[in-house]
Amino acid sequence: MSNPVSRNANFLLKLANACAVAALVLGYNAWAQQAQANDAQVREEMAQAQRAGEDRGPYATDGVFTGTAQGYGGPVTTQVTIEDGYITAVEVTDHAGETSAYFSQAEALTQKIVEAQTTDVDTVSGATFSSAGILNGATEALLQSGSTSEGGK
Repeated sequence: MSNPVSRNANFLLKLANACAVAALVLGYNAWAQQAQANDAQVREEMAQAQRAGEDRGPYATDGVFTGTAQGYGGPVTTQVTIEDGYITAVEVTDHAGETSAYFSQAEALTQKIVEAQTTDVDTVSGATFSSAGILNGATEALLQSGSTSEGGK
């Protein structure tokens, strides 16, 4: 028969190892999230610095423009705001026929359009048709602004 102290020591050693692994995983996850947030902040600061050196952005007319395109479950209406020639906001104003689980994934494209200053961004895997509705609606809105393409004047 084994010694009860030895069994408890073995259990405590395994418990300590499991806690150490959990702490490492949680620490790495926190570090990775912070690094991702820092990268996004640096990208935004670089974009702002680039914009500060230019008189106007690539888009001809400032204002709020709306475009509608076919999504997965029906029309998707997208509103694009242009200030000083730059896309400053993209918002989906109507998507009544879309499946909410997939559409919520595709809505991340609105920020990607602002960051890239174009609708020439990749669709979201698994929400391709909803993504196409957002991107094509935003492209239509940009065309209404006087742009000849999704990338500028």
